[in-house]
Amino acid sequence: MTERGRSRRELLRTAGGVTAGAAAGLAGCLGGSGGSSPDSLTLGTLNVFPMMQYFVIDQQGWYDDLGPDIDVQTFGGGPPLVQAYASGDIDFAYVGISPGLVAIANGVSSKVVAANVVEPNVMVGSGEFRSYWVEHGPDAFEQFRSDKGRKPRFATLPAGSTPDVFLRYWITEVLGLDLDVVEIVGQSPSALQSTLSSGNADAGSAIEPVPTILQENPDTDMEPFIYAGEIMPGQPGAVLQPSQSLVDDNPDLVQELVDIHVRATEFIHENRTEAAEMASEVVGSDILSADVATKAINTPASNFISNPRRVVEKSLVYNDFHQQLDSVDTDLSESDVFDHSFYEEASGGGQ
Repeated sequence: MTERGRSRRELLRTAGGVTAGAAAGLAGCLGGSGGSSPDSLTLGTLNVFPMMQYFVIDQQGWYDDLGPDIDVQTFGGGPPLVQAYASGDIDFAYVGISPGLVAIANGVSSKVVAANVVEPNVMVGSGEFRSYWVEHGPDAFEQFRSDKGRKPRFATLPAGSTPDVFLRYWITEVLGLDLDVVEIVGQSPSALQSTLSSGNADAGSAIEPVPTILQENPDTDMEPFIYAGEIMPGQPGAVLQPSQSLVDDNPDLVQELVDIHVRATEFIHENRTEAAEMASEVVGSDILSADVATKAINTPASNFISNPRRVVEKSLVYNDFHQQLDSVDTDLSESDVFDHSFYEEASGGGQ
């Protein structure tokens, strides 16, 4: 095995967040009610901008019109959310596509029924690292290490999250470098923001609102330097992913969830400032002000969609990359991951 192959395997063997054995043993105990409408459902999500549809739905009270009560569990990253999914603790999720795919590949029976966003990832860097990048491009990593006596430190969300895997994809597949040119530190969204703003990392792979919060912070020079569209046009972000048992046993309810999702996406397009204010309310105005949220929703990383067909191709690229990294050993097809029927019923196309 090449040195590059070894570095991939060693650093990413656990990137999926759910082991194949655990998921296979737990698959089939998600949701489900034997055809009767459940009294309640548990939603797993994260307080990050790719979940904007959830923020709108929550603040508009649209889940109140459903039969079951919706209990919400908020997680610090996609992989821990998937662990809860595999344990049967949640019935549907707003989750990053990377951990969502790994969950399916490792036996967590579920389907993507709608997309949330494309090209949400942002590479941010300190003034120093950005100057290395401007001058040296892909050689910035080795030049930095030569000058500083250490690798550049990149902070991101936990291993296996979409920003984490996207960072690794950029380094290995786009730049053609070994992963050992960089130190990668996975953290929760709140810890990531603190690490990046305090100078405890040289750069990072982040999603909104973190990049905008950094830009608005006068005490740090950490700023975006590459958006996802320059690395992977059409990069898939987060998705709506109910359990297969919910899809099978309560398709009318899943249809309602997708209808509400599409409605939320349309609301975001027509009322971006109001949607940003709703995100501030859900996250907490002390953490995310309405002003910063409004700036974040108007960046190149805030491209909100509903149509799952728009993320199929690049999602399967992620699956190929997961296989290269030994995160999974399953070659997923479109039908393994996606069920387009609910979106087609909701809108017949469009966004």
